[in-house]
Amino acid sequence: MATNFGRPKAVAADYAWIGTDEDGGLFSAYCLTLVRGITPQEFMDRLGARIMFEALELADEFIDLSFQYWDEPHYGDVQFIGATTVAGDGGDWTLALEVNGHLGVTPSTMGPVSAGTRLVSHRYNGGNGVGDFCWIEDGDVRLEFEPLFARNRAGGTPDALLEDMRQIGFDLEEDREEIGPTTTAAFALAERLTGVRVTEALLDDAVYLCGTAAVR
Repeated sequence: MATNFGRPKAVAADYAWIGTDEDGGLFSAYCLTLVRGITPQEFMDRLGARIMFEALELADEFIDLSFQYWDEPHYGDVQFIGATTVAGDGGDWTLALEVNGHLGVTPSTMGPVSAGTRLVSHRYNGGNGVGDFCWIEDGDVRLEFEPLFARNRAGGTPDALLEDMRQIGFDLEEDREEIGPTTTAAFALAERLTGVRVTEALLDDAVYLCGTAAVR
């Protein structure tokens, strides 16, 4: 993949700031999606979302609403998501964020959202130890895997990013003594595919177009 904005290629260590499960922070349960060349409104339209807030900060209300949709009557079938504009390779991208969600890594939901463009998403839920990474091009799932088990990959081009994955620090060996980086490595691989450097300040300073969408 090409170097982004003159920076060295991203590696897992660039995202050490996200913390660990023990920290109990935002990234102990999250889903982050990046889509090239569409606006947050277009993203929400493609998702079939019901808009609730035109400009909501990533604060208590955002987080509380995200968890509420796991209670009755929805039980996670409808989820809360926010979208904002960020700079990446080739121009503007939409960054969509879910707290404790998984819309972004559900190919049946995100395939239509990726029409005519690139979509990259990843998530982790420390409560059950499950993570996912997904790269879709115009409805075609190119790569899908669980960062904890990066040696097991699916998709139309499962080996297309192997060299990038090795450079980032993913553990691709079947017989391994230690677990390599997982969530931080997913952030780095997403950056290599999008040119979007996610930072704490970028997320905290943004305002999000927010709404709810059904998991297809």
